[in-house]
Amino acid sequence: MRYILVFFLLFFTACSFKNPINHSKEDKINSHYAKLEFEQSVNILPKFNQYISFNAKNYKKIFFKPWHSSFKNYKNQNLFWAFPIYLNPKNKYYFFNKQEIPISWFKKQIDNANIENIGQLNQKALIIQNTLLKNIPTQKAILKNPFLENEGFPFDYSNDAILNIATPVLISHYTKDKRYAFILSETGIGFVESKNLEIFSNSRAKIYEKLHFITPLKEKEVVFSEDHHFFFETRIGAIYPYYKQDKKYFYGKIGSKKYRILKKDVAKFPLKLNDSNLKNQLSQMLSLPYGWGGYNLERDCSLFTRDIFSAFGLYLPRNSRAQKNAFYHFNISMLNNAQKKDFLNQFGKAYTTLLYIPGHIMLYAGKIDNNDIVIHNIWGLRKGKTQRLIIGESAITSLEIGKKEILKKNLLLSRIKEISFIDLNQKEVNEINGFLEKIKDLSNQ
Repeated sequence: MRYILVFFLLFFTACSFKNPINHSKEDKINSHYAKLEFEQSVNILPKFNQYISFNAKNYKKIFFKPWHSSFKNYKNQNLFWAFPIYLNPKNKYYFFNKQEIPISWFKKQIDNANIENIGQLNQKALIIQNTLLKNIPTQKAILKNPFLENEGFPFDYSNDAILNIATPVLISHYTKDKRYAFILSETGIGFVESKNLEIFSNSRAKIYEKLHFITPLKEKEVVFSEDHHFFFETRIGAIYPYYKQDKKYFYGKIGSKKYRILKKDVAKFPLKLNDSNLKNQLSQMLSLPYGWGGYNLERDCSLFTRDIFSAFGLYLPRNSRAQKNAFYHFNISMLNNAQKKDFLNQFGKAYTTLLYIPGHIMLYAGKIDNNDIVIHNIWGLRKGKTQRLIIGESAITSLEIGKKEILKKNLLLSRIKEISFIDLNQKEVNEINGFLEKIKDLSNQ
């Protein structure tokens, strides 16, 4: 009997310790992640009630600009800016297996880049598959310290952007192994795989520019070629040419391949900017993974904001600094958090206001339960020098997300430096300048 009693005591004692141990592991895991405050659905968002239209002709002019350019105009620019950074022995980079990349490997890729042939071709071409724009000719991921929460995957430093299928580019030259072409696109300059290009003659390019275009309403929708093979996946913000339509389909041709796509999955470009269309675009990109420079064909913060507006005919540059500089923008770094909230309360316009932190950009979306909210694609919140409360996706958050876990100075609200307005009249400009001048005068007293 005594042995039975001892057995039961040990059994229940073991059970009593089981849950706390599991809780401890779970808490340790959860400590790496930021808790999202809101349901991740566009249904909770305020209504977009502005009346704005953009100049789609201007968008297409920028889109096709590479076909009206020459590398002769770029020879004196620092086109290969990444090369000296990679060759600097003070900078450490790693492969996906967490082994340091030797300088000799970088030298080999740079030699293959064939930079002495810059501008040799000046050949028009079309992107015929969604592809990455690289700053060095390789498909290998180039990572900084993969042992830190703010580095490693998905921060592949060889990525600069995504080029959607049907994007016009200008080829400068090919690498020595012919696997890559060095190209100019509307989003930037870099290397793309040659297999994702189709050469266009001048006459063919003129015809292509005059075609009508559609823009997808669904993300990652599979499109088949005319012979019913996989062709490509749609991406919100892209535009594709079409040459005819019937009751059910649009019919197009990208390079030498024809395709058809259901009308319910696309709209004629430009898409009308209204609440319904804007919410659809956002819903298609909400909760998708973060991807630095387009890693794995996903989006970072500026690719996210760029693709939101592209379908509506508004062109945004590639990076966050260029985006905030593209519109009326105001320095609010001198404001404390209460003053920033007051500024947004008076002047913030939901869905047409960009909030800029050096290295990050967010779309202001108004208020939920008196909280200023933003929609953005973000890796994480600063918890320490290298620690992050990870979000790792496009999300609806407040500007004070994580306020119980991170320092006040690390809050998104605290770190906002500038605010840009996509649509602003002169009266509003004057009112904002007046507000900021009053703040400066008070601080100087």
